[in-house]
Order: sequence, then structure tokens, then C-alpha cells
Amino acid sequence: MTAYTLLAARLSRTAGALCIGTLFFAADARADDPDEAPPATSTSAPVKPGPATAIVTNVYDGDTITLDTGDRVRLRWVNTPELKPLEDYGQEARDYTAALVQGKTVTLIYGSALRDGYGRLIAGVMIDDKNLSLELIKQGYGHLFVIPPDSTDLTGFVAAQDAARTARRGLWSTPRYQGALHITSFHANADGDDRENVNGEYLRICNVSPDPIELSGYQIADISGNRWTFPTLTVPAGHTFKLHSGKGTNAADWQAQLAVYLQNADPIWNNKLDRATIYDRYGRVQDARDHSVEKETP
Repeated sequence: MTAYTLLAARLSRTAGALCIGTLFFAADARADDPDEAPPATSTSAPVKPGPATAIVTNVYDGDTITLDTGDRVRLRWVNTPELKPLEDYGQEARDYTAALVQGKTVTLIYGSALRDGYGRLIAGVMIDDKNLSLELIKQGYGHLFVIPPDSTDLTGFVAAQDAARTARRGLWSTPRYQGALHITSFHANADGDDRENVNGEYLRICNVSPDPIELSGYQIADISGNRWTFPTLTVPAGHTFKLHSGKGTNAADWQAQLAVYLQNADPIWNNKLDRATIYDRYGRVQDARDHSVEKETP
């Protein structure tokens, strides 16, 4: 029996337990989701360099901080629960990060991508010889999250996450983190006319298990029970793939952004109310997330 089979058996839950999706309000989806910054555009203007060290002046959430240089930093190697809308352990993650780095001098570790499309630095943060991302993962306040390209040896991060998961620390004690795949964002309403921008409907899904996952046979369903089957594609531990509704060529290079296209000619998600539920090849629920439009006040 493989390690993944053992993990899947240990983490299996009923569909009912996992259908407690997080309400995700369409109006605020992109602005509040730190995973969904647009890619940095290529221009003739040089990219502003980031500091080697700086003082942390503000902690927005568990994985986003502001420096005394005015730069905002999106942490490498970790994704923490959101504050808007509030997810389980989102506040605890923010408070933990603040306790470690608020008002302190930190060292920044950069990869090949210095900034994202919002101008935020993409960097690891070291404080007192501790890697902030790794400490969050150890406490169960975040999961491994790789922003490619990234050649970092992730062995220590994977081991720390598996230990936290086995101990059911923090987010690993909640229903939405019992499967091998976790939906980190759900964009049911594409920009503009959905019919003209079918691939603007997408989900970002992360492999939160300690092993690579072969997606063949996995499925995703909407709130009405319509299902779509994933193609063959391997997702390494901690990596994400974007699941687009429309037509396209699947992207399988894990050193870039992995992508899967469901090959639909028309939009599949309801802009007002829907639920995305992921099943493994044995029919076990991996995660479920709701989409809902915030009601206007009369």
C-alpha cells in the first residue's frame, strides 16, 4: 500500500461533513485573495528591488506583511486562512505572524520572481534564524503553497506539514482540510461577459498531501450535481493548479503554473450561488467551497 493510499484512507470523510464550504463573496474575491494577484507584466521599466532587511510595520494577515520601506510582502512557501471572509484559524494565523515579526527587523529571501502584478514582494522572511513560513506550517496555521518558479528544497516544509496534519493542529482539525486537495480560491464569476470569457471562471486548487497526486479520475461537481472529470496531470506536494471551465491546453510543467481546462464551450458556474466539490477517483470528497453573491442592502 502506497503512502498516498494510507493518507487517503486516514483522511477520508463523508461528503456531508465537507460540504460546509466557505462563503466567498464575488464582489471582494480578487481584492481579498492574496493568491490571485495578476502576473507581473513585462515592461521597459526596471523592477524596483526589494530590501535585504527591513522592519515589519504592519501584519495584514498570516501571510502578508508591510515593511518600513512601504513594500507589502506576500510570503513564499505558505498560504494561511483568509480574514475576509473570515476562515477558520485566519485570525490565529494573523496573530501568530504579528507576535513573531511586528516591529522587528527581518531578513528577506527572494526567488526568481521578485514581485507580483500588484507590486508586492514575493519573499521568505527570516526572524531570529526562524523561517516564518515554516513556523506557520509547524503550528497548523498555514499549508505549503509554492509560487512557481521555485527551486527550493521543500523536504523540511513537507515534513513539518505532515507532522502538523497528523497531530491535527490548527486548520488540520477543520473539515475543509481533511482531503488531499484544497480549494484556495473560487472565481465563479469571470470578468466581463462569462460567455465571452469562459476561462475567466476558475478555481485554484492546492495539493496539501505529502505526496505527488495524479489527477486522472478525480472529479469536480457543481451544486446541481453536474460532474467533470480531471485529465492526467501530476501535482507535486504544495503546488497548485488552476482549473479553468473553458477550452485550452493543459499545462503540466510544475516549474510554471499548472493548469487544467475542462473543455467547456459555455460557463459552468452560477454567478449568484454555486458550490464546487472535489471527489477523488474513489468518490471520496476532498474539499468543497461555496460561491455566493453578497446581497445588496435596500
